[in-house]
Amino acid sequence: MNLAILTACLVFALVLIGLEISNATPATGAPVNYLFMAIFVVVGLLVIWSSTATGIKRLHDRDQSGWWMLVFWGVSAIVGLLQETATTPSSKFILDVGNFAVTVWIIIELGCLRGTQGPNRFGADPLEASPQ
Repeated sequence: MNLAILTACLVFALVLIGLEISNATPATGAPVNYLFMAIFVVVGLLVIWSSTATGIKRLHDRDQSGWWMLVFWGVSAIVGLLQETATTPSSKFILDVGNFAVTVWIIIELGCLRGTQGPNRFGADPLEASPQ
């Protein structure tokens, strides 16, 4: 089973469990809220790990270094932090456009462009038929 699909199913299941826990306890149930928060921290770390691993695998398919994931994550984080500190509507708009451009770049780079045809420095082309 694809790791991304498995992670998405896990996240969905944990969200449903978390909603049931929060609905089943009284509003003063602080320990349950900490449990709920801990579940989401663990799930968030799993999603970050899974998406990073998948992105690195995709970059290797395109014969690029996995360190590009650091650039993708870093640029997105920096633009997000700058958006939080922007004070004027025009600067927020410019950062929104920049964030959108980075997002489109990541989607095109990892999701739309074809991998290297034939073998590359990271291994064989996964789309080539393997000899039997």
